[in-house]
Amino acid sequence: MFASESKSENRSTNKKKAGTWSKLVALCTHVMGGYYRSNGTIVRNVASGKTRTSDEAIFVETDVEFASINERTHSRVRYQETQWQENLETILSLVSGLIGKTSPIDPIDPDWATLFFDYAQKVSNKTMQSLWARAMVSELRHPGSISKRSLHFLYHCDAWEIVAFKKVANYAFIGSNGHPFLFRSEHDVDNNDDIFSEARMLSHCINAGLIGPTPRDLLVGFQFEYDNKTHRVTHDVKTVGQATGFLTMSFTKIGSDIVKLLGGLEAIPSSNMQRRVVWDHLSDFIDLEVEQEQSTSLAG
Repeated sequence: MFASESKSENRSTNKKKAGTWSKLVALCTHVMGGYYRSNGTIVRNVASGKTRTSDEAIFVETDVEFASINERTHSRVRYQETQWQENLETILSLVSGLIGKTSPIDPIDPDWATLFFDYAQKVSNKTMQSLWARAMVSELRHPGSISKRSLHFLYHCDAWEIVAFKKVANYAFIGSNGHPFLFRSEHDVDNNDDIFSEARMLSHCINAGLIGPTPRDLLVGFQFEYDNKTHRVTHDVKTVGQATGFLTMSFTKIGSDIVKLLGGLEAIPSSNMQRRVVWDHLSDFIDLEVEQEQSTSLAG
């Protein structure tokens, strides 16, 4: 009985090892065109491209060939360059579908363009390719609008980080300086408060450099955009420049750039609903006047 269990465990262990080897060969084949050995052999998964399921752990059929170090190098470089060329063509095709017929005469910084293409060619994820295309479109329309630091972040971030950032941006408003920010009612950014319930995601966004780490007092006189109108924070007792008891947290330039690539706050699902919840809560404690109405009354 025990011998039978031992054999069963061995078979299970061997299957796991075979599955891990299979994944390594499949990964190397997909990324570099093969698994390259120092003994002069190249092992390829002949099923590569037929399935993209990462959970497969079966032993795949392989093809083995012998090649010199120069041949192995050329084989890898040709394969990778072909993949990168396909990625660039996909992104540029998306750009062509988004860009208008005219653009400003201001030239794009050649260093920015070099960095863009160096990063973009290695991006194969379809969702991320869409963001890279939007980055180029934004730069063509408004040269200097997307920083090189933002390209660096975009290249090194994972798709799930964009999803997490969207959840935080659901609560964002646009300040008078054109950049997004959050309202908060507590200084401790690690805890949820009455107007923000994504503290865990917020902490990650702060650590990633998308949002400034330090909350600032929301002052009387503060202006921001909401519902296509400019609003000003007012108070019956307090004067301009005094704290209201609420706080704001500004997005960094990188965070602001990523919002642009997502299509703006209005393009983020559920953002309008979340902002409305924040607006309703703030309205119970402070006065939020439409700037145009206030200007008109002063002129009268």
